[in-house]
This record gives sequence, structure tokens and C-alpha cells, in this order.
Amino acid sequence: MKKILFIWDFHGTLEKDNVKAVQEIVNKTFKTFGKAREISLEKTIELYGLSWIDYFRSAYPEGTLEQWIQMKDKAIAIQKQEGIVQKYIKPMNFAAKVLGTIKVKRHINIILSNTAPDSLRFFTKLVELDVFFDDYLSLDAHDSPRIDTDIQKMKANSLKEYLKDKSFSKLIKIGDRESDIEAGQAVGAITYFFRNEFNKNFKLNIKPDYEITDLRDILREL
Repeated sequence: MKKILFIWDFHGTLEKDNVKAVQEIVNKTFKTFGKAREISLEKTIELYGLSWIDYFRSAYPEGTLEQWIQMKDKAIAIQKQEGIVQKYIKPMNFAAKVLGTIKVKRHINIILSNTAPDSLRFFTKLVELDVFFDDYLSLDAHDSPRIDTDIQKMKANSLKEYLKDKSFSKLIKIGDRESDIEAGQAVGAITYFFRNEFNKNFKLNIKPDYEITDLRDILREL
């Protein structure tokens, strides 16, 4: 039996509420630098999935790249010291059920994410989903402004490299951003755009195969 490959985005797809942790961390970082700036939850949601630098540049545009990098480093330190992510992050509804069903059927779950490898494993363990994954494709695109990064191309190239010398009966790509859908289309995957609490009104410029609000809809592919 040929296996099906399920290629998952993580943030906003398999987890929820971490965006609130990002907002708190960014605003605490501004305070430590003596900046009377705050980022709203709405703006954090808009930027979610981009680099730390993009958050600081958005709320403090007159700053320099050097300052934004210093803020990024401080934000990471604040999280390590205070464990803010742990207060907020939760598994997305039905994530464990869906991933577990795929695993029991002996198909393959992998994550394709912008998050650094160590951080990605930290996140999946926090929401107790790490046991369901066969591999992680981590791009770690957080050390420079995302405006300088073609993240769709990075995701597509990472997938193409992973798929070399591998054979699957079909590829399924699931995510909550257009770059997820574009990366899936680049490798001929069936694409699912997941609408969550925060992107439910987002207008797509591309057409995925399916739009869903319940991860259990993925199980139709089994």
C-alpha cells in the first residue's frame, strides 16, 4: 500500500491562541526598551507567521534593523524567562484526533513551518502533538524581515527536496496562509485552506482545492 503524505502547517492550523502570547511578548519587549509602543491583537494576527523583526518594525517603523534584531533577541529571552507561550497555546480543535487517525492508518504526517527546528519541537510537545509526526521541515525564517524573503519559494523548495526519491499515493497540504497553498500547488498536492478564528474573513488571491473550518474534514482523504 502506497502511503499518503499529509503536509501540515503548524501555527494557526494545529495550534490556537499562541498569537496572544506573541502580542504579550512583543509589548513587554517594547517596555524593556523604554518604547511607548504597543501592538494590537488585530495587527499581531495580521502579521502572525512572519518574523519577530516584522512585528517590531511594524509598531516601530522609525527603528533600525539593528534595533529590531536586538528586540527580537530580547523577545526570545523574555519567553524563556517567563514562559508566556505556555500560558496561551493549545492544540487546535480535533488536531490530535485527525493526526492520530492518519498515524493509525499508517500514513505520514510532516510539518512544514517557518519556525526554527528546536522551537518547532518545543511547540509540538507543548500541545502534545509531537508523537504524531514523522518529520519536520523547518525553514527558520525569523532572523530577517520577511519582506526580504520569498517564503512561498522557500517552502516549495523545501518540499521538493524532501520529496526527492520518495513516492506517495497522493500529497495533501494543509495551512492557514496563502503561502501554504502556493507551496502545496508547487508540488502537485491537494490543498486545504484552514479557516480559523482569526483568518475566517481573509480574502484569498489564489484558489485552494478546499476551504475548511474543521480539521476532521481532512479525513476524507483516507
